[in-house]
Amino acid sequence: MIILLIGFSLAEAVYYLLALVQFIWAMIEGKPNERLMKFGESLAEWVRQDGRYLSYATEEKPFPWAEWPKV
Repeated sequence: MIILLIGFSLAEAVYYLLALVQFIWAMIEGKPNERLMKFGESLAEWVRQDGRYLSYATEEKPFPWAEWPKV
């Protein structure tokens, strides 16, 4: 649980960084980066899985005990 709580907090920081990089990328290239979009989607799914596990809504453990979510 502690590892997943730390991961949940780190995911927030990664989201901020991802949004900043995606914004700069879109300003320079004129369109968002596809790989960053896919990673953002899978990170969002992991945060959802993690939140459900941490709140006891499910017994299914998220990554690193399961595979990283694919979207």
